[in-house]
Amino acid sequence: MNKQRLKQKLKTNLTPQQIQFLSLLQLPIGILDKRIEEELEENPAIEEVEEEEVALDWSENTSQKRDYNKQSELASIPIKEAEQSLSEHLLNQLFLTETNDKELEIAQFIIGCLDDSGFLNRSLYEVSDDLLLRLNINVSEYELLPILKLIQSLEPKGVAARDMQECLLLQLKAKTKTKEVDDAIELLTSNYSAFSNKNFEKLMSQLALSKQELSMAYHEIEKLNPKPGGAFNSNDTPNYLIPDFIIEENGDELVVKLNTETKKKVKTSAYYKNMYDQLQNDDEAKLFLAQQIESAEWFTQALKERENTLLKTMNCILSLQSEYFKTGDEKLLKPMKLFDIAQKVNLDISTISRVSNQKYVETTFGTFLLKELFSEAYHKEDGSTVSNKVVKSYLKDIIEREDNSNPYNDEELAEKLAQNNFHIARRTVAKYREQLGIPIAKLRRSI
Repeated sequence: MNKQRLKQKLKTNLTPQQIQFLSLLQLPIGILDKRIEEELEENPAIEEVEEEEVALDWSENTSQKRDYNKQSELASIPIKEAEQSLSEHLLNQLFLTETNDKELEIAQFIIGCLDDSGFLNRSLYEVSDDLLLRLNINVSEYELLPILKLIQSLEPKGVAARDMQECLLLQLKAKTKTKEVDDAIELLTSNYSAFSNKNFEKLMSQLALSKQELSMAYHEIEKLNPKPGGAFNSNDTPNYLIPDFIIEENGDELVVKLNTETKKKVKTSAYYKNMYDQLQNDDEAKLFLAQQIESAEWFTQALKERENTLLKTMNCILSLQSEYFKTGDEKLLKPMKLFDIAQKVNLDISTISRVSNQKYVETTFGTFLLKELFSEAYHKEDGSTVSNKVVKSYLKDIIEREDNSNPYNDEELAEKLAQNNFHIARRTVAKYREQLGIPIAKLRRSI
């Protein structure tokens, strides 16, 4: 027998305007322009504000005019033509060598297989298969080896290597022969694993080298280029950080300014509003215009609400972290969670998450992701609380001051932190060290 039950659910229905606002709120300034362009293309009732109108709004804002003039100067700088690619550089040298047509075609194919760093990350067996399938050239991997060696003889040295060991050895063998170079070659050839793990004692024993001789061999290797093709990556577009917030000094105070220099200014079209008012008998056209105008007004209002929410949130963060923003000293960071800011500005925690996600803040001491300011609290024995970023800052300082010939392990780092009244477990030290991008003790060794 089927039973009937009553079930009560609490459900929040978002209006289209709220959905549009939330989608705009999470966009960083670099992507917001693209979203505005899409709206301009899709909705005829929204239009871009002309420069003359924007200029009127700036009449009292000297800092904005200064930024605009700076951008105009940058825009007038001619763009540098693309430099020669790695493939072009290698092919130009290859054409000067004594190779027959078949060898040249194979060499061109191999060069086309190199990655951005100049490495051949495929086996010669795989290259042989591809040559047969794509160019109908039947050649064994053993026949490919002399052609690969030819490419490896070209500049830059180390190019077309199949791994890091081969890359470094190619560069060393091209150098003028000295005791240090010969030791470095022997070190990489017969003891690459010990070299990678910085097992100095084993290297000195195996190669019969003194500590000074091993140090000089390491110095020769450190001068080599681990990415020989990296300098030719002219096709890579530089990633510029575009800050969403700018914190400036105004006398003794810090003020937050939104970066609106790259954002297009839009408004609802007066032309379409007039057209709507003048339409009399065409109900279908009038309904279409009403929908487009309403959508345009929703969009422009959502952009304004976005700016207000961003400013409200960032001002709250500034007030909480004022000492940090004045000095840039991470030790002055206070513990701060999304929930803390949400309570202070009376907004939902998901809204604060959207504000902080992918947004950059420009300060007098650098530009960084806003979300990096959020951290958990560490409770000290005296009852006070500090950000765990403060603990990480102390950890970083300890490692920077350690003896590089005998670096601290995680247990010793925990003991050093305890001397600063930060009593944390070894596994937590390891987690913080990894988050800071610092390797384990044996990989921090130097000789």
